[in-house]
Parts: sequence; structure tokens; C-alpha cells
Amino acid sequence: MAFASVSSTYAGDALKAYILKALIGGETLSTTGISVETNVKFKRKIKKLASTGIVQEGSCEFSPTSGMTISEGVLEPQSIKVNESLCFDEFDNLWDSADMAAGQHAQNVPAELTNAITTEFTNQASKEIEELIWQGNTDGSTGTIKDLIDGYEKILTATGATGSVKVSGTTLTTSNILTELNKVYNALPSGVRKKGKDNLVIFMSYEAAALYEMNLQAQGVNTSADSGVMKVYGIEIKPVGGLSNSNTIVIGARNNFYVGTDLQSDFNEIKLIDMRETTGDDAVRFIMKMKIDVTIAYANEVVYYRIPA
Repeated sequence: MAFASVSSTYAGDALKAYILKALIGGETLSTTGISVETNVKFKRKIKKLASTGIVQEGSCEFSPTSGMTISEGVLEPQSIKVNESLCFDEFDNLWDSADMAAGQHAQNVPAELTNAITTEFTNQASKEIEELIWQGNTDGSTGTIKDLIDGYEKILTATGATGSVKVSGTTLTTSNILTELNKVYNALPSGVRKKGKDNLVIFMSYEAAALYEMNLQAQGVNTSADSGVMKVYGIEIKPVGGLSNSNTIVIGARNNFYVGTDLQSDFNEIKLIDMRETTGDDAVRFIMKMKIDVTIAYANEVVYYRIPA
């Protein structure tokens, strides 16, 4: 059994809180104001209403304009899981025996090792789920969870009326980051601007966010970045690690980005099974199960800046 697994002798509240922070606390899922739909066992339809041209010249007759349209978006969460296992004998060679109970039947996982493995595992799981949210593509053949759902970028790539507002990008640098952000902001539909800057969010890579901060520091500008929240035009910049390219920028209304799951707490429920008490195997199994899907209600209200394929 490979040591690059995760286990713990403790599955109580403290460990659950630790996992919750790493998974639900991922960059996109922790974005304030995004739409999280829970208790979605199979699928859930999102009703979308839009109207146009409904005001007309007055007359004595009732004359409907048929200006209201109703459409649907769908969230259909797919199951994902973590199954890992560790053999107790591995600890004999890899850890200080003073930290382990005496006797073969009393073997345990040392607390310090539990913390180290848990840290590594939660960081990796958070990274993979974050990438799924943005890079998922059901047309793909990666053999990973990225093939299970269409992520935000796949949705934004669509063309036509259901596609996003696309802005042709370039390689971002310290000198051009503000110019390119101006292009993105200028392309934002006027109706979205009216929602107020507090209701908007700009997603970009950590690399792009660093370029923006360096640009401002070079100008000697004291910005909100110094207090831990970067903004441009009064809109929060949310660095995320899931984008497929560091030169990508996405801006839109927060509640336009949907995440669907069954039970949100599934992301912090850990089951640790001591196989010595069941099959007799000298191992601990680590199990997590959850469901997830994402969609964007109105992709045509989101600006998608990327280098053309």
C-alpha cells in the first residue's frame, strides 16, 4: 500500500473542522454570494426569467407583447470520492516507535503523522475539486474527475446567445495588467453593472493577481490589497487556483455562479475504518463521498478573458 495515503486515529469535531476549512474553504466555494444549491439528490432545474420590449403604446385592447421568456439551467451533481488506505506496518519503519503504542494489536497512527498526512491530503483534495469546478469537461478523456461535469470555463466557452462575452487576451505582465483589466471591465454588460459593485466579483489566477498588486505597488498606490482584499473599480478580485490558464480573467455577478451538491457537510465528513476489526487486514481505510456540479445561470452576462485557442 502506498504511503501517499491519508489516515487518522481521530475523526471527531476538530478533524472535521480542519477538513471543512480546506475543502469548503476552497477559493471558489468560499466566494461570498455565489449560489449554492444543496440537497440535490439527482438534478435540479434553475428557472431563468427574462423580458424585453414589454412597454407599448396605450390602447383599449389587451395586447400581450410576449416579451417574457422562461428558460432553465440544470444542476446534476456527480458523485466523487476519496478512498485511501494505510497499512499499520508502514509506521514501524517510518515513525518513531516511542509515539506508538506497544504491541501488534495496539498499533496506532501517531498524532503528529496524522496531522502531517491530513494537511497534505486536504490541500491536494481542495486543489483537485477547485480545478474540477473550473476545468471540468464532459467531452474530455483525462480519466480523472474533470471528465464528470462541465466546469465554468466549458460553459463560458460556448458560442452564440448562451455563450459569454468574450475578450481576446494576451500574456499578462506587470506593465499591461491594468490595460487588460480595463478591456474586461469595459466589456461588462450595462445591466450587470447596475447590480452594484458589491454584487460583482473578478476571478483571476494567483499569478495575475500578483501582477496587479505589483503594478500598483510600483506606482506607490496604497490599495485594499494591503488589508488582504484586492479590488479594482471597487470590485473584489478573487484569486483562484482552478483556472486552466494563468492569463484568464472572469467577471460577473456573484449569484450568477451556481454550485450544486447533496449535503454541504459531506465535504467534511470523514469515515475512518479500522480493517483489523472487520476483515482482519492490518490497515486503516479513509473514505469521503460527496456530489458536485456547477453551472452559470446567464453566461451572456459574464465576461471571459482568455488567450484565443
